[in-house]
Amino acid sequence: MKRRLLIAVLALLGIVAAVLLWSPWDRCDAPEPVCTALGEIGELENVVAAEADYDTASGVSTGSAPVLVVWEIRLLDTLSPQQAADIADEVSARTRAVVVDGVELEHAVGIVAGAPQASQVPGLDLYPLQLLLGDYPRTEALQAFSLWQHGASRVDNAGAAAPNTEALLELARFAHDRGYTPTLELPDGTIRYTPNGDFKLEQLSIAVAAKAQPNVDTAIFGSGSLSVHSGSPDGSEQTAEIKRWLDEHEPLSEPTAYSLSTPGFATILEGWIGGELPEYLIAKPPVLPDGVTAWPSDEKAPACTRDGIQLSLSEPDAAVGSRYLSLYARNVSGRACSLQGYPQITFLNADGEPQDDADTRPATHVSAERVVVPAGEYAISTLDWKAMSTSQDPDETTALEVAALPGLEPVVLTPMHQQVPASLDILDGARVDLSPWMQAAEGWAKPGDSTGAGDRPGSPAP
Repeated sequence: MKRRLLIAVLALLGIVAAVLLWSPWDRCDAPEPVCTALGEIGELENVVAAEADYDTASGVSTGSAPVLVVWEIRLLDTLSPQQAADIADEVSARTRAVVVDGVELEHAVGIVAGAPQASQVPGLDLYPLQLLLGDYPRTEALQAFSLWQHGASRVDNAGAAAPNTEALLELARFAHDRGYTPTLELPDGTIRYTPNGDFKLEQLSIAVAAKAQPNVDTAIFGSGSLSVHSGSPDGSEQTAEIKRWLDEHEPLSEPTAYSLSTPGFATILEGWIGGELPEYLIAKPPVLPDGVTAWPSDEKAPACTRDGIQLSLSEPDAAVGSRYLSLYARNVSGRACSLQGYPQITFLNADGEPQDDADTRPATHVSAERVVVPAGEYAISTLDWKAMSTSQDPDETTALEVAALPGLEPVVLTPMHQQVPASLDILDGARVDLSPWMQAAEGWAKPGDSTGAGDRPGSPAP
């Protein structure tokens, strides 16, 4: 059975389970081949009871196929994992072998075990072990019974729950040693771990440790990162203390991201456990494009001044979903001067007002190195952002207020396209990646660049 069908059937199993509570286990309202197989399965050793729901509404009534047959088989709760694996394999084979003439069948086979308990749904009981068998029934039942008999309070297709933190850690060690990769959690969901590939004990352990911190409501580790939710207000000292704990904790064996949310999820703080960044986020000195010779480095070169720098923009450029713009700083002082850091940029709308909450953020791949700009040459800083829809917010950026460095007087620059003023789809709330000042950047042209260093066009030299 295809996996998507197995997942879809989980909800149906719950409905069928409710029906079974008031239907005798030996009742069979289905074609004879289904009822015969059901009777044979019910007589198997280690099977407590069996029921089948022949869902004619799933196809026959509309003249379409297939018809879904939902089987629920209750097993002895004293079975060893190997016994459970054997019976699950046999039950799966018997049910899938059932054929009804003229009808295409799909079979959903569920096994349950343990003492049923009432759920929040009236008339519906839940079992501590409740598993919808898939393509590997023997392996699935073996793992499920193994986890259950090693302390899990609940086992199903979603994973397993342990009654407390100590039992959760023990269950995790057991799963890890056997190569299992289930989702593990506490019954109330305040701690949850979903492996992203291999089962790693340190990932569950950091979730457990985070939940133990004051004012932490939940700690969820999934998709390779940790998500912590705090009951403390945004901006409070309690929330700041949780963030300090995450930032100062010993890093895991590989860089691990975290997010920290507060009530209402109005603000989500992000970072890396222990402050350890992955390699791709560690800024490195810029690498010059092929064929570009590095400018001479002169430790005595003074910092560029407002009057010694002439700022200009390239024409905007675009690719699928992305936008690009270059900012140039031409040294017009008559001697070499140095730039180090990032230009300061404010995005202005058509009224000359700053866009609300539109800001730049340093590009993560390149560090801000000191660059000595020879007289007459252009340094470059690149802007890169995701396309934004203007259908609901037509208030686009029409000009940029730019200072070459903090503390220098800014100038207002207007983007141009084919010598006509152009707007940019930088709207309220935009985040624009901004590189530091560099000599050159791979894929980005500069005014007067005839070397073919890049395919993003530079504007004509001013």
